[in-house]
Amino acid sequence: MLKLFKNFNQCNNKLNLNSNLLKYYTSKIKQIDQNEINQQQQQQHIIVNQIKPRIDFQFIKDNENQIKENIIKRKSPVELEKLIKNYDEYRIIKKELDTFRAKRNEIASKMKLMMKSGENNNNKNDKLELVEQGKKIKEDLIELEEKHDKYFNEITSEALKIPNNTHPSVPIGAESNANVIKMVGEKPNYLKANEPIRDHLELGESLGVIRSASKTTGHKYYYFTREGAMLEMALSYWAFSKLTYKYGFQSVITPDLIHPNLAEACGFHARSDADQLFWIKDRDLCLSATSEIPLAGMYSNEEPLQSTELPIKMVGYSHCFRPEAGRGLHNKGIYRVHQFSKVEMFIISKPHQSNEILDELLKIQIELFSELGLHFRVLDMPSEDLGAPAYRKYDIEVWIPSKQEYGEISSASNCTDYQSKRLNIKYQSTKDDFQIQQSVENNYKIIPSPQIDNNNNNNNNNDDDDIDNSSSLPPPLFTHTLNGTACAIPRLILAILENNQQSDGSVLIPKVLQPFMNNQKVILPLNKK
Repeated sequence: MLKLFKNFNQCNNKLNLNSNLLKYYTSKIKQIDQNEINQQQQQQHIIVNQIKPRIDFQFIKDNENQIKENIIKRKSPVELEKLIKNYDEYRIIKKELDTFRAKRNEIASKMKLMMKSGENNNNKNDKLELVEQGKKIKEDLIELEEKHDKYFNEITSEALKIPNNTHPSVPIGAESNANVIKMVGEKPNYLKANEPIRDHLELGESLGVIRSASKTTGHKYYYFTREGAMLEMALSYWAFSKLTYKYGFQSVITPDLIHPNLAEACGFHARSDADQLFWIKDRDLCLSATSEIPLAGMYSNEEPLQSTELPIKMVGYSHCFRPEAGRGLHNKGIYRVHQFSKVEMFIISKPHQSNEILDELLKIQIELFSELGLHFRVLDMPSEDLGAPAYRKYDIEVWIPSKQEYGEISSASNCTDYQSKRLNIKYQSTKDDFQIQQSVENNYKIIPSPQIDNNNNNNNNNDDDDIDNSSSLPPPLFTHTLNGTACAIPRLILAILENNQQSDGSVLIPKVLQPFMNNQKVILPLNKK
């Protein structure tokens, strides 16, 4: 419409239309444009409302001790006692609200009967009295509904901070308590004993492959140029095609913009933590932090999946946007940036499959980084480093020669039903599935995730239950979701540059990437090209 408006103005300049006609058509174009914006916003509102989770607050109250123990174990910022206290207040208000709504409905029914019976002197007074009662109840209802919504929003916001359950084998405590479960490869020995180790920024400048974008965009943005740009393309396609053709993942290019409610359902605190997502001004949209979010959104609020469809394995390629980019030596250069490209694995599975699939994701990651010739270690991450969604998480840390320490290049997480309950991703289980799931829960002594009960909405929405009592099928079950990094581009380029640097200032290109770079084997310094 804006383009049409500009074209119209150009035509007017040539034809010199009279001012009244110009005003008429200008107002019509603006009206059409506004209607389109209103329709888009209405559609967004519908989608956002569909994503809203429903909380089983009574479950939280009944299992307070177990949930509190898990919150302490994971050091999560949840005020559980305050939540339960506010929930008790909310129940009192809700009960009072229901009573007033019943009275309002009763008055409305009486008014209808009076209208049908005709008007006389007796019921005229009764009618006036009912009208006054109706006005008073309406005023009381407005006050109660405001109170109800305030409490409901507060307890919902707090309940959504409750983390997932924790796998019994997870180490307890801070990041330093992580268990090293595997060491892969050897530290590089290309340089002589006394030769200085150059970091990736020094190498990037001498090779002409990395440039700062601070003049165009700001701190923690960068350009990949020459072989740096080709390395990004090579890494992306190599990982993307390997997962698609060798491992049978469904390949997906995801949108960069997402609804904040979708991010929150996946465990990102979009509204309460400004450091987690970039927001689009005047739009209920934000930039995606990872393709995990839009990949999960593909299946949210759909009809239950069939048992035979699972597991669904997807590989997503996307740009990722992160506001948090720390300073200091540890975050120097392209190790932590605001924008980067990433290849991500995302799985939707049956509950009893997820532990095995997590191990599969880890094997794929180890294979990928081994083929790049990198030295790295695999960590079983402790309770305080899992984030809210993960039940268990493995990190892979690569050796960074300039720092003489390891740095994270990927993670793989089993989020069990934490995300699927918030996104309403279910599958129609068979009798065997149902029995296996009950057996798994009994063996692991699993407390079901406390946040969501999609058959019981405490905010007065009377949705139909998902279970058809007349059917012989077991009820639909929530799926499990898993995610794993296949290729986080900047950190892998950092690792390749530093680990493959040669005495003459050149850098070796990993063999698996050479076919994607015209069979080039070495990146030479600019002064030697």
